[in-house]
Amino acid sequence: MDKAVVKDSVPVGFINTAVVVLGAAMGLLASLGLLETELGHLRDPDGALGCDLNSLISCGSSLMSPQAHLLTVPNSALGIAAFGALVAIGAVMLLGTRLSKPATMLLGLGSACGLVFVGYFLYQSATHFFALCPYCMVVWSATIIVSAVLIPAALTAFEGARAAGKTMLRYSWATIVCLHLVVFIVVLFTMTEQIGGLL
Repeated sequence: MDKAVVKDSVPVGFINTAVVVLGAAMGLLASLGLLETELGHLRDPDGALGCDLNSLISCGSSLMSPQAHLLTVPNSALGIAAFGALVAIGAVMLLGTRLSKPATMLLGLGSACGLVFVGYFLYQSATHFFALCPYCMVVWSATIIVSAVLIPAALTAFEGARAAGKTMLRYSWATIVCLHLVVFIVVLFTMTEQIGGLL
């Protein structure tokens, strides 16, 4: 590989790249499922929703809400585009292509924005919908997994943050576990009534 290309690229590693592909594939499948559910609801508004499992795990209250269409199109369509692109990029990386620093920074920024949206939708679920959409939770998990790799990778592109980025990349699994625990704790303490109704 050309030395100039190596110098201007960010090594992510095969395993971390595989984690990104796996996470993006999860998000893509969940987004497809959510979009299919919404289209089915539009065809048959009175039909039962397969994602309405109980009082806690349900998508009925959020499916057609403004929060689910932030840019006037279904959020699931945006998820399909974003996760689909990540699957494609990750597949190319698995074949040996190394992303340039600007591309890695862009992916890191996009992942950070994704985490912000996860926080926003978690807040909306706990305070407005009082239910958890199963497809959305898979998307949240996928976003956490992808972000735990791509944000540290983006940090390694900056001279002053390179060491921190490499350390975070090495322990991306810990970030994944911790962020999932945060989501679990938030749900546990903000949706006690819904959880209690299932017991």
